[in-house]
Amino acid sequence: MEESNTLQMSASVAEAYPERGLKAYSIILGAWLALFPASGLLNSTGIFQAYLSENQLAGYSESEVGWIFSIFAFLFFFGGLQVGPIFDSYGLRLLLPTGAFGLVISLICTSFCKTYYQFLLAFSILGGIASSILWTSSIATLGHWFQLNRGLATGLATTAGGFGGVTFPILFNQLTPGLGFAWSIRCFALLSVFCFLISSLLLKTRLPRNRQARLILDWGGFKDIRFVLTMSAIFILDWAVLVPPAYITTYSSSHGFNSISPHILAILNAASIFGRGIPGPVADRLGRFNVMILCSALCAFSIFGLWLNAGSSAVVTAAFAVLYGFFSGSAYSLTPVCVAQLCRTEIYASRYGTAYGVVSLATLAGIPISGNILSTGNGENYQALILFCGAAYAGSTGLFIVARGVSSGWSIRTKF
Repeated sequence: MEESNTLQMSASVAEAYPERGLKAYSIILGAWLALFPASGLLNSTGIFQAYLSENQLAGYSESEVGWIFSIFAFLFFFGGLQVGPIFDSYGLRLLLPTGAFGLVISLICTSFCKTYYQFLLAFSILGGIASSILWTSSIATLGHWFQLNRGLATGLATTAGGFGGVTFPILFNQLTPGLGFAWSIRCFALLSVFCFLISSLLLKTRLPRNRQARLILDWGGFKDIRFVLTMSAIFILDWAVLVPPAYITTYSSSHGFNSISPHILAILNAASIFGRGIPGPVADRLGRFNVMILCSALCAFSIFGLWLNAGSSAVVTAAFAVLYGFFSGSAYSLTPVCVAQLCRTEIYASRYGTAYGVVSLATLAGIPISGNILSTGNGENYQALILFCGAAYAGSTGLFIVARGVSSGWSIRTKF
């Protein structure tokens, strides 16, 4: 009887949500194209940080330059605090063109920047806010079309960040010697325009607007201990998730890995493409929290087992980049569906925006804290930085385990 009821419920859900078909798949493509420039830039900050530290901002410390990209990452997620409720109330029509226009203008302005405050205003603030609009609204739109296969859909869409994280560093390294920094960034702006034009034709909402959604912080989520625990796990995770992409290039250069240092970030992001796409459908079958816990634990293992012991080995460093890149992809593809599993679709955007509005504070602090840790001792204390990163992942894994246990019980066989 229980199996019959489960099958009936699954059939009902499948009927309510398209789940598959040309229209549903076109939504994934539309979200992918919207996320490619925004999420791709987020995953390419390491190469930009290394370049600016040696050129326009050579007079600033690693920590000071890191603030530019930390604020970008902070606003990337913090904006969801307001974007989520706006999406639930008014849909996608105004949000998508606003985010697209804002990011293109941000890149054009960045191409003219010469001083610290100009990069802060053009890239960090304008680019971060615009990217937040694109990220939150695209992820929320997928929730209108997928329920049973939401992990698959979100995973496929968020591979855009991995592809962007490979494409932008490679293009930057190829274009900058000939065209210079300014025209390289303008080429990125042109590529973004192309992506946004096609995305605007494909990305559509389906469910009625939630007229009862409030355009303020969704305090209701804080009454749910499952939500609070999950948000706390993601908070600690975001202390660490951007540390390897931000510092693996400078780590490789400082250890004399000249053959791989220009490409190590692209290697990490290439592995992240598979790490975003593959865990999604697996999580739909085995449980979103179950797979998230496994991926987070394996990230901690790769940090402590490989990066911490890499020493002067370029091979071990490259192996770490591949392994970490793969399993860290779940931080972008599975955390949204973990939050979605704890609420109704009608309030998903608001609940997701609230979670990441709080989590963004960790993103804001993560890279500067890492920069300060790195600057202790002889100024290149990578061992302390790696220990901090691994400890954060271990703590996040523990909180995900507690959130799963509180939500569905402590049996290892439970699908959740």
